[in-house]
Amino acid sequence: MMEIEAKIREYREYKRIIDESKKLADSIADELKEVMEKAGESTMIVGEYKMHYADVVRNDLDKKRLEAEHAALYAAYLKETTHKRFSIT
Repeated sequence: MMEIEAKIREYREYKRIIDESKKLADSIADELKEVMEKAGESTMIVGEYKMHYADVVRNDLDKKRLEAEHAALYAAYLKETTHKRFSIT
């Protein structure tokens, strides 16, 4: 049991490191995006790196509206899926 508890502690520590690293990486990405916006560029080549930051358009289905306006049709196309979730609290 002690071995499992040690693995849980190790897992949680790595998750903490990942979360911390993601926050730092996101912060740096925000700085780089700001540089690009100020320069009015959607693409920049810096040394060996090429940065690209531009709007992307995506069309999504308005599920709430579909359900409200066409409940039977919405229900007919619902698809139940199952997956496993792992968590440690």
